[in-house]
Amino acid sequence: MQWARRMLLAGVALAGALLMILIRLQHPSGWLLKQQRGKDGEEDLDSLTTQTRSRKDPCTKLKQLGIHKIAFVLKTGATEIHDKLSIHLLSLFACLRSGMDYAVYSDLAQRIGPAEVKDAVALVPYLAHDAHPEFRHYDAMKEHIRRGGDAKEMAGEAAWHLDKWKFLPMISESYHFIAEQDKQWVFFMEADTYVSPYNLLQWISRLNPHQPLYAGAQVVIGDTEFAHGGSGILMSGPAVLALRNEYLANQNHWEGIIAADCCGDKVVAEVLLAAKPPGPLHRSFPLIQGETLSSLDWSEIHWCRPAITWHHVDAAGIDKLWKFEHRFLRVADTNAIQPGITFAKYFDAFIFPRLEAAGYRLEGWDNLSGDWVFTSVENPREGQAEYNVAAQTAEACEHFCHAMPECVQWAWRLSSCRANKIVRLGWKFEGRPGMGSADDRIDRVGREGLEGAVAGWVKERVEEVRKRVGKCEGVDVWETGY
Repeated sequence: MQWARRMLLAGVALAGALLMILIRLQHPSGWLLKQQRGKDGEEDLDSLTTQTRSRKDPCTKLKQLGIHKIAFVLKTGATEIHDKLSIHLLSLFACLRSGMDYAVYSDLAQRIGPAEVKDAVALVPYLAHDAHPEFRHYDAMKEHIRRGGDAKEMAGEAAWHLDKWKFLPMISESYHFIAEQDKQWVFFMEADTYVSPYNLLQWISRLNPHQPLYAGAQVVIGDTEFAHGGSGILMSGPAVLALRNEYLANQNHWEGIIAADCCGDKVVAEVLLAAKPPGPLHRSFPLIQGETLSSLDWSEIHWCRPAITWHHVDAAGIDKLWKFEHRFLRVADTNAIQPGITFAKYFDAFIFPRLEAAGYRLEGWDNLSGDWVFTSVENPREGQAEYNVAAQTAEACEHFCHAMPECVQWAWRLSSCRANKIVRLGWKFEGRPGMGSADDRIDRVGREGLEGAVAGWVKERVEEVRKRVGKCEGVDVWETGY
């Protein structure tokens, strides 16, 4: 009897052990996550990563390529954060540690998933807070949330005006990445910016982190040339420190400048020029640039060069670009300098297949043509498009493009014909995304003007462009400063 009882208990124990093994095999990451939790409930991410990720996993490969040298700082606002932050936490930031490898700044402190969101506006002294009208929106939003409202309900132009106050305190505070986390670089981005970590790592391998380097896509307002914040800004440790020292030494002065200016990214350049040592802009276009796959002019300037950033990209676009990047990370040689993911590769992956699948013609579409602009309205007023019979019908517009040797695409809608010398994809008229400060570039048309709207591309000329500009031999693909 005792023997039978022992055998039964042994059988139960064996069955239990087998069940645990099956559970672990079925859900290995969940089991490892529990095993890696410390006394304070936090995971040992490095240990977890090595046990659950393969050598082809993008996070593992980025670590091998040197992603630990860069801190990423994302700037956003409380009115948009829930729409835009999550995709970053599921892509690049999933490979990084909040507070140690990346930071998120907004105008409302909160925790979203693994990200501890900091309030950059709270870093501005109360003296400036009380003196300038932009902060009334900040106070109103805090009160609205305290009463149970959602920050998104406070979206509008007032939130945009508040944004300029975030730049200097955010960059100044990010120096802790250099001092405490041993980072060499800080990359500043916005919530609708996609940054290619693969291309960024290839680029910084050619730059000196010990010099005060301030780099980005150059924009000029007045007499100031500066790096456009939405396109992304790269700063070395010495540059961050130089800005921090100048800003903190003359904080009242610079807050007065911000109050009177339009743009925080512009004032960043002015602070760096006044710093010791001064930090003039390292022009970095087109590697760092502010277009999307749909809005970019696919020209020779871009073609052979690596695309480090894209701007005005929605969550679906970031997801698409991140997955595309996986292909290159899987085969990247960590012991050799790589050529980077060029604009040409993006064109061949996303634009060319789309045009081919559509038969080089898309209904209800705007391909952003603008080199020739005609109207079928006779005697147009001054400042309007030139009269031309090409605007009378889609067929006439297409015929005009074919008759012009430089024309590669055309677009027709009621009373309007547009044609272009450079390939652009564009969007469907209905449901087109906004482009923030660049929104005025999009031709807004009422529903009545869209009947029969169509866009087309000249197949042979698009293919000829690919062959002609695709010869990248002898080109310094990392050249910038256009």
